[in-house]
Amino acid sequence: MRTYFGSAGIFCVMAAVFLLELARNAVGNDARLVDLGALSDSGHIHHEYWRLLTAGFLHYDLTHVVLNTALLLLVGPVVERRTGTAWLLLIFLGGSLVSFAGILMKHAFWPSQGVSLGASGGLFALLGTALVLVFRFPSPDRLVRLRLLVPLVGGLIYSVLPSVTMIGHVVGLVVGAAIALAFPLQAASPVVPGVRDLSSR
Repeated sequence: MRTYFGSAGIFCVMAAVFLLELARNAVGNDARLVDLGALSDSGHIHHEYWRLLTAGFLHYDLTHVVLNTALLLLVGPVVERRTGTAWLLLIFLGGSLVSFAGILMKHAFWPSQGVSLGASGGLFALLGTALVLVFRFPSPDRLVRLRLLVPLVGGLIYSVLPSVTMIGHVVGLVVGAAIALAFPLQAASPVVPGVRDLSSR
């Protein structure tokens, strides 16, 4: 059985940060989440640009972190199998940063109450990457496309809820898809058990 170190690493960081939130009584508390690194929806970041990174590992409550963990389990291994651990992490972090930058720009024009946080921007980037790769380079597993389309549709429907920032999801999805379109054939082909991987030569 192949070990997906990148996907496991993202999960471990998400879980560790959520345990920190529990220890600080920050779950569901906007002010304490901002203290831990969440992005305020006021549209002002006060030159604390590190929040564009830290906000991606914080979650508002248990439901939030469970939903993002489920999405990670669905898309992480698909991307990591085709691109490798380094690219998985780069896509996740890049998608998260750009999605929070998009959220910050939105709130600069339309400030509101509350905070923005969560790994979904980076995870939607992985979803966008996975969708493009499995359609460009078909997998031996014919159900993999369906398994990715389900979270895509479900995620976009979930994005229209009042408490969810759709722009972060959409930006992440676009970033991930754009990265996947740049991958060459060999680099993005899945490694099939029993078949020699020529792209590693």
